Amino acid sequence: MSLLINKCIYTILSTDVQLKSKVGSKIYPLIANENTTFPFIVFKRNSFSVEYTKDGVLEDSTQVDIIVASDNYSDSVEIADIVRNTLELKKGTFNNINIKECKLSSADEDFLENTYIQTLSFTITTN
Repeated sequence: MSLLINKCIYTILSTDVQLKSKVGSKIYPLIANENTTFPFIVFKRNSFSVEYTKDGVLEDSTQVDIIVASDNYSDSVEIADIVRNTLELKKGTFNNINIKECKLSSADEDFLENTYIQTLSFTITTN
């Protein structure tokens, strides 16, 4: 089910009131729409692994990157912090996918083409 994890991520992020106040509906899988204005969020599945037992699949583990892009450094960090608070340690069933665990595994920042970029990587375990 982890191949569908981005459906969960979109649901969680797009329904968060604080994120809506900062980015509106500008939350995209893989790539932002052309001519999208700042700030916005892009998310993507980065890696995927399966843990097996003799009886079958025990759980899936998926690495998901959430990328915040803004023309203002302070805004980029504030939005990244909201994303962290929204996803970190999240558990529950979203879009029929059971998230057992969601941990922040790394955070990085960059400046590219006049854009401040915050990248948060989460490891998400599902079953």
